[in-house]
Amino acid sequence: MNNRFLFGLLLFSLVATTVFNVYVAGASSKEDMQAEIRSLEVEKQQALEEKNELKHTLKEEDPAEIQKHHKALEEQVSAFIETAFVQNKDTYQDRKKKAENIMSDELVNTFFPTDVYKGETETSVDDVEVFIKTGNLASNHAQVIVRLEHTLHSLKNDQNQVSPVFIEVNVQRQKDHWIITDFKDVREERNE
Repeated sequence: MNNRFLFGLLLFSLVATTVFNVYVAGASSKEDMQAEIRSLEVEKQQALEEKNELKHTLKEEDPAEIQKHHKALEEQVSAFIETAFVQNKDTYQDRKKKAENIMSDELVNTFFPTDVYKGETETSVDDVEVFIKTGNLASNHAQVIVRLEHTLHSLKNDQNQVSPVFIEVNVQRQKDHWIITDFKDVREERNE
C-alpha cells in the first residue's frame, strides 16, 4: 500500500507538474502571440503609409509629368537666354516686355534698366545647350546649367568678340509657370 500510495503521489505530482508546465507555456505563448500581433499591426500600418507615400511619389514622378515640367522649364530658360543675352536697338522694347513674364523684377531691372536701348553694341547667342539638374521637377525650385556662345558686336568699329558662357540659372515655379530668379557665371565660382 505504501508503494501504491507513493506511486500515486509520484504520478499525481508528475501530472500536476506537466499540467502546470503546459499552462505556463500556453500563457506565455498567448502573451507572445499578442505581442506578435501588435508588432504585425504596427508593421502593417507602416507598410500602408509607405505605400501611400510611394503612390504620391509615383504620381509626381510620372514620366509624362516629368516630361511636361522638363519641357516647360527648358522653354522658359531658353526664352530667358534669348531675352537677356541678345541685345539690339530694334527689339529692346519687345524683349523688355517679354522679360516681365520670364524673370524676376530684380533681373528685369538689371537687364532693362532704361526705357530705350542706349548701347553701342549688339549681342547674340549661338549653340545654346540647357542642362537641367535631375531631381524632383515637381518641386517649386530648379537649377539649370546653360552653355552658350555669346557674340558681342561693336557698332563703332564693326568687330565681333565670341565668348563661351557657362551659367547656373535658378528657377522658381510661380502660378504654374517658371520664373528665373537668379543666375551666376559658373566659371567665376570655380576661380574663387
